[in-house]
Amino acid sequence: MQYPPRLTLYPLIGLNAVVKRATNPAFHRISGVIVDDTHNMLTLSDGLRNRSVPKTSSLFELSLPSGETVDIDGQALLGHPAERLRRAKKLRW
Repeated sequence: MQYPPRLTLYPLIGLNAVVKRATNPAFHRISGVIVDDTHNMLTLSDGLRNRSVPKTSSLFELSLPSGETVDIDGQALLGHPAERLRRAKKLRW
């Protein structure tokens, strides 16, 4: 499923996520709640521990508050939410 284009503009902290694909097999199928969104990493917490997953080489399945699940490539999530917003604003002008 295609993700809504504006999804990358919002903070992802608090959403449930599953790593559907990763170049490193150790990251494959990690799931949890996003607790931190840095420039190059998403930190997922499963309640027991936090795992940092690189954005560049991963495909994430995010569960939105509406109950919908979307697949999103980590490349589209690079940068902090504020940087992603600035980048989108530049594209429109």
